[in-house]
Amino acid sequence: MVYLSCSYIPYEIPLAAGMPATRGIFEGPLPTMEGYLPRDFCPYARAFIRQYGDKDMVAIAESCDAMRRAYDVLSYWNLAGAVYFVDVPRTYDPEAVSFYAEELKGFASKLSDSGTAPRDEFSERLTVAINGMNQIRKELSCVFDLASKRQLSAVKATQLAINVNQLLACFPSAEDPLDPLDPGPSHTHNLAPGMFDALIEQIERMIGQALSESSPFSQDRDRISVGISGTCLLDLSLIECIENAGLDVVFVDSCIPLRTYDFVVDSKTTCDPFYMLAEAYLRKAPCPRMFQGKERIWRLYELASDYGVRGLIYFAPKFCDQAYYDFIEIRHGLRSLGRLPVLLLEGQYGMGRTGQVLTRVEAFREMLEGTQILKAGK
Repeated sequence: MVYLSCSYIPYEIPLAAGMPATRGIFEGPLPTMEGYLPRDFCPYARAFIRQYGDKDMVAIAESCDAMRRAYDVLSYWNLAGAVYFVDVPRTYDPEAVSFYAEELKGFASKLSDSGTAPRDEFSERLTVAINGMNQIRKELSCVFDLASKRQLSAVKATQLAINVNQLLACFPSAEDPLDPLDPGPSHTHNLAPGMFDALIEQIERMIGQALSESSPFSQDRDRISVGISGTCLLDLSLIECIENAGLDVVFVDSCIPLRTYDFVVDSKTTCDPFYMLAEAYLRKAPCPRMFQGKERIWRLYELASDYGVRGLIYFAPKFCDQAYYDFIEIRHGLRSLGRLPVLLLEGQYGMGRTGQVLTRVEAFREMLEGTQILKAGK
């Protein structure tokens, strides 16, 4: 199993190497691992500190100081079978793309050196993985489009993305059944073009079931639409809290939903597949770690305009320096463009289940309702 710390590390590479891959989505830091990192560190980085299997690999992206320290801890204490540091650039100019393509080749080489895939077959398998992940991203992009149209709650849309991540964690070999509830031991597989078909079919069934179970609350046009942004969502509790407070979340600009699935890798050119991967991942919707503040502001403004959003809720994991810097820039930028109200929330795992957060979200809803009444009166 390969655990990925960041949406900028491609699923395609471990899949092409014959190893199941998953984003590290945890329920929180383990009490038994307290002391490896200070308590005033990002809870997401602290959650990565755990004892992995002897055959597991953890790929840590160069995203922030906290994650670099997580890499140091995992490496020093041998908490995983292997720990790999992926140096992700913060720009997407041609030099950065070329650099990242070489970095991804090094990542693939480390996986291939473990004997999971012959080198002469890797490029072909990588193309298969790119095409398969493009199909998955297309399916999930449609899911979040349904959420933006109020045909599916943002909680269910995000849960579907998490479920797909779990399916990739037990991506089957030709002999293994696709059973997300019983992934079995770590194993490798020979990636073939048709192997994604069953996975896509299961994703489509999951989407159909979620739609059939959805309540018609989204048809209430009096509900106020908001968006969510930030560095990363720790869990679903915040989205649940916002929806329970009477607001409709129509987009989630975070690294589990949109920033992971709302892009496509070009696999039809004759270019090096590593270069195409690097270019697509670096050019996707920017995260606060990237040096693209203006692009992020314009993206959020366009999302707000397209979906009729009345306000933005910005979530910062506690002690996340990047989120705090990014929030100030986002707040001032959106005010200058369209005076979009922004609410800052910060916290740990499960914060959406606290009364304090619910009270703040309800107060934000009342403020948006008052603004809406004033505009209607004019």
